[in-house]
Amino acid sequence: MLQLNFKMQVTCSHHRNAFSLIELILVMGIIVMIFSLAIPLATRALGSHALRQSADRVRVAMGKARVEAIKSGQIHALFLQINSDWFNVAPFSQITAQQALAARQTQLNANEVRTNLEENQLPKGIFFAEGLTSNDGRSADAISRNGGGGNSLIKPILFYPDGTAQDARVFLRDDQANTTSVQLRGLTGIAKTVKTTQN
Repeated sequence: MLQLNFKMQVTCSHHRNAFSLIELILVMGIIVMIFSLAIPLATRALGSHALRQSADRVRVAMGKARVEAIKSGQIHALFLQINSDWFNVAPFSQITAQQALAARQTQLNANEVRTNLEENQLPKGIFFAEGLTSNDGRSADAISRNGGGGNSLIKPILFYPDGTAQDARVFLRDDQANTTSVQLRGLTGIAKTVKTTQN
């Protein structure tokens, strides 16, 4: 009789320590559901981080163009290629050379080649959606003198030797159609990032 009680206790304790197949399936289902909710959130967070990082690079390039214009005493520009990831800072008088660089970048992008000049490219998957600039007397004069009018591959944003610039707004977009923009105030030549909008 004592032996039988002992066997029953051992059997009962053995069943308490094990999981049934239904419990394991339920736990696995909960884990899969949590991951299916977390992955899109993580992807969105990474996408917005890449957009913020891209906007910061554009702001830094704008600051560099402003400083170079002040130091050299000549108009500099941030050249950007719309629907591409390429940009560059150079004297505005070099617009023809910048157009050639933009054309070369278009070919590299068509062949899905990334260049070694990472400082002149946005992170992969981010591109310039649009660039809006104000037209004033100084910019019209500079463009007519340097032959920058007409249909061009690039959009120049001008920075003047007195520290001012064109009023401008640059829109960046990622593969998921999330956007952010960088706004340049011409009077001060200072740029700021405008909040990211997610699709």
